[in-house]
Amino acid sequence: MPANLPPDYFEEEKKLRQAKTIDEKISAIEKMLAVIPHHKGTDKLIGSLRAKVAKLKEEKERRPQAQKKADTLYNVKKEGAGQVLCIGFPNSGKSSLVSVLSGEPLEVGDYLYTTRALQQRMMCYEDILIQLVDTPAIGEENVHVWFGNMVRKADLILIVLGLSDVLDVEYELVMEDVKKHLAGIEEEHGAIVVVINKLDLTGYAKHLEEFEGRFGKSVQLMPVSALNNVNILQLKELIFSALNVVRVYSKMPGKKPDFETPFVLKKGSTLIECAGKIHKDFTEKLKYAKLWRKGKYDGMMVSRDFVLEDKDVIELHI
Repeated sequence: MPANLPPDYFEEEKKLRQAKTIDEKISAIEKMLAVIPHHKGTDKLIGSLRAKVAKLKEEKERRPQAQKKADTLYNVKKEGAGQVLCIGFPNSGKSSLVSVLSGEPLEVGDYLYTTRALQQRMMCYEDILIQLVDTPAIGEENVHVWFGNMVRKADLILIVLGLSDVLDVEYELVMEDVKKHLAGIEEEHGAIVVVINKLDLTGYAKHLEEFEGRFGKSVQLMPVSALNNVNILQLKELIFSALNVVRVYSKMPGKKPDFETPFVLKKGSTLIECAGKIHKDFTEKLKYAKLWRKGKYDGMMVSRDFVLEDKDVIELHI
């Protein structure tokens, strides 16, 4: 039996062929179903169109899960006192370094491109946790998926170079990629530490000396050996310093300070900024505050715009 389809049906069919999104396709098919005449000649067509709608809706429901999985692989949410992004070429020892710094093993290997997706670990520094993000090596196919976004949002970039005779070349290539996403990085972002790993490869010692002579005054530089645990504590201290943050402890009137959970703020933060971080209402309700600073202040009253330093203790009165 002929279907005898109306002109409106063919108009919507044309829109369906041109549709790019799932919602556009579903809308076009539903309009086709609305105008199609119902008789034996169209039963099969109607069934087919309804099946297409069901399949498209099922695909739409799956999309957020796929996006969530992609975000997990290539976009790491910030945690802890700061996010440190570790980048470098294959076999630079990034994963080994992150493992040693965090005390949590990552997959490592002697072959290229062991790391396939972003992986995070937490590094303990005194009384705070700092987030380390291990990344696929530069040159990996999926680098373009995460590189720009993660470089822009990281609080500190750790460029990890394996000790070799091409240190300067690798450093300049990495910096070239970084600068594409951070204009004026030296003046504005500034948070870059260059780690020369594999210090145990003593045969390349002269290349380290040459690199230090050429770049040592312009970058924050730390030679280490993840394999032999050389300069790892010093690197932790440098990472904390480069994050440019301070820890502030709070205390209740008449009680001891809480040294277990410091509030972490950017250097230069004021008392009122810290108060707002402790509780949003404190910015308006704060009457006065007392401050303790080792070897300098002992319960001194301070103003709202007083600049805090690392390990200050504050007592807020509202």
